[in-house]
Amino acid sequence: MRVKLFTHTDLDGVGCAVLARHAFGDDVDISYCNYDDIDAAVTEFIESGAHDGFERVYITDIYVKEETAELIDKVIRDKVKLLDHHSTAQELNKYQWARVVEHLNDRKTSGTELFFRELLRSADISFVQNDAGETFVNLVRFVEHVRRYDTWEWVERADQRAKDLNDLMHLIGRDRFVARFSADPNPSFNDTEKLLLELEQERINAYIEQKAAEMRRCKLLDDYKVGVVFAERYISQLGNALALRNPDLDFVAIINLPRAVSYRGIKDIHLGEVAKLFGGGGHPKAAGSPVSSEVIKDVIRAIFKYAEFSGGDQS
Repeated sequence: MRVKLFTHTDLDGVGCAVLARHAFGDDVDISYCNYDDIDAAVTEFIESGAHDGFERVYITDIYVKEETAELIDKVIRDKVKLLDHHSTAQELNKYQWARVVEHLNDRKTSGTELFFRELLRSADISFVQNDAGETFVNLVRFVEHVRRYDTWEWVERADQRAKDLNDLMHLIGRDRFVARFSADPNPSFNDTEKLLLELEQERINAYIEQKAAEMRRCKLLDDYKVGVVFAERYISQLGNALALRNPDLDFVAIINLPRAVSYRGIKDIHLGEVAKLFGGGGHPKAAGSPVSSEVIKDVIRAIFKYAEFSGGDQS
């Protein structure tokens, strides 16, 4: 059985890719997407007829816009399953193939947990329960650590391993990370991984200090006091650190040109709704929105004044 997976690029989305490899092995084709390209990727997949080569399609830890949802419902609704946990995607629950759930068992859930439960329900990953049980137990541990990191529950629980999983993914790269935890889902680290993580934490601390000095304050949407900083690494750690250091701010906006803006905060403000105003979405305390090619052009014009764009422009 050939399976197609569209999933997010963060730890939670990559966690779904790990589960897909456990369930389907080489029979799964994985596309990693952000909010600025998920709709184009799914639309091209359908309109090109590529979906004919797959018996099942999953969209995990990310959601599509209404126009794309209508196309899915018209063409491939019988073989697609969207599993997401962002409250900004709740409207997709009107479709039979979509399941958007923010909480399970009185706590926040994640895309990886929802996908794991779906695979167990459909018996696609039940084989792991037939061994000595170690693989299944380690998968459960892996899923829980990913959930805690994605919901930021790891901070409350002081679950350093959850944070270390995210750091390790960025250190060794997405493909190596998926290969490592597909071969062995045990979330305990070997000596080499521990050393890499220790060195990485030193880099993270230095980066946070640098960006704290670079942060600028502004007003956003007339009501919010926001700290704005340009950064391309350690987004979640940086956002949380800056929010904690600056309790007078409503939230922090981290601009990663040319890709996205990430919103992080610790106050009772639904940042997913803020991000939605700019074409994105997400959680109450962590969200993101894409940066369009026009915005990139505006930035270049602001720096170089009368810049003109020629045939070399890739937008």
